[in-house]
Amino acid sequence: MKDCQILFVDDDKDILAMVSQYLVMHGYHIDTVDNGIDALGLVKENPVDIVFTDYKMPEFSGLELLAAIKKYKPETEVIIVTGYGSMESAIKAMKYGSYDYLQKPFKLEHLKLIIDRIIEEKKIKDKTQLIRKRTRERHKFEELIGISPKMQEIYELIDTLSIDNPMVLLQGETGTGKELTARIIHKRSDRSECPFVPLNCGSIGAGFPEDQLDIHVKSLIESAKGGTLYLDEISEMAPNLRLKLFQGIKKTKKIKGPFSKEATKTNLKRIAQIVAATNKELEDVIESGSLKGQEMIDLFNAVLIKMPPLRERKEDICLLINHFLHRIYAKYKKKVVAISPETIDILLDYHWPGNLIQLQNVIERAIALEIPDMIRPDDLPSEIRTFNEVSKLS
Repeated sequence: MKDCQILFVDDDKDILAMVSQYLVMHGYHIDTVDNGIDALGLVKENPVDIVFTDYKMPEFSGLELLAAIKKYKPETEVIIVTGYGSMESAIKAMKYGSYDYLQKPFKLEHLKLIIDRIIEEKKIKDKTQLIRKRTRERHKFEELIGISPKMQEIYELIDTLSIDNPMVLLQGETGTGKELTARIIHKRSDRSECPFVPLNCGSIGAGFPEDQLDIHVKSLIESAKGGTLYLDEISEMAPNLRLKLFQGIKKTKKIKGPFSKEATKTNLKRIAQIVAATNKELEDVIESGSLKGQEMIDLFNAVLIKMPPLRERKEDICLLINHFLHRIYAKYKKKVVAISPETIDILLDYHWPGNLIQLQNVIERAIALEIPDMIRPDDLPSEIRTFNEVSKLS
């Protein structure tokens, strides 16, 4: 999709000339503008897919341009270009809808990396639209349950991932199903016969012996044997080990494998699919400094899947309750009980800070009480039963 239209906005004409020459040489279509007002006019009147804009410009700043573009052309991706050390402005821009940020002085290769990532994601979105037209709405996708629009988008995105095998970053609160989603991605990929290797990154502290790092990383990558390496809570990993891990992964990717046309079965066994996960918002990860430099580039180059918290997909709660009931009763060979309408109302009103895990625990607790026919409000934990009353008081 090199026919995508790129616009670069900066009041430094030397930068515009350098960027334009580089991107044209690599086959991209690019326009350059030296002020925000002309840039907005160009975006409003013409199809523009990607906009890079300097943060500090006279009269019309990059942040103002970002807000205006998102108002008129929300589908256009905007990347803020900031001066060295202006991390605060980068974070602010991302909260306003910037796709990413590019820090001056930047490498042209990094600029191209961001463009290529957006192009690849656009391909996936295009496939997703096609799938949406061809398929009916699903209430279940493998072990994922939900009919909400957010879950439908995740189902369709996973369908496309099984074709492309990119690196994936799962972002979501604890209990939203990140590892389950990672296992489904693995199951539906061409690596499904190879191992799925989960690693709890938070369990590896800064005191890990330095002389054991290379051995540990090599062993970890080899254990996947061409399958999927799942890095849970990647931002919590000790920085020295995480750096070694990314370096080890890059070394394996230099070998021709399933990401190249010359893939062979032997190479497939040597290169692991990487699925990482974090329960933190990406802006918070940047702000905290827990990921730096090349690590952020590696993670932001991944396809991002945001797992929605249960409070944002309440239309799925009844489906999930039914799923948990039948699964638990199938395990213990008991008769499925009903749930009173009053109980359903309470469960729908609750905010579910523990997400799917908390809901499942509530159902299991009620069943453990040996209820004869129906789960009623009194069978629920007190913090859930009284949540609405407490909320009204506060």
